[in-house]
Amino acid sequence: MMKEIDQLDKHILHSIRKTPGVPISSIIKPFLLEKSETALRQRIRALELRQLIRIERTKKESRLYRNPVAGDDLGE
Repeated sequence: MMKEIDQLDKHILHSIRKTPGVPISSIIKPFLLEKSETALRQRIRALELRQLIRIERTKKESRLYRNPVAGDDLGE
């Protein structure tokens, strides 16, 4: 069972909506003093599993996009 969307998840989703195709490293950078890189990447993976975002992986980086079927009803 996945936990509910919290403020950090909402911030991540808002940043992705504002800047589609943003690299994961750019999204997690502001939070590295509060949480570990592993924990932040796990949150992004959880958002992908919920189908709220999609991740396009290349050889060099992974880019994040909002999933068009997710809708915007998360109270952002």
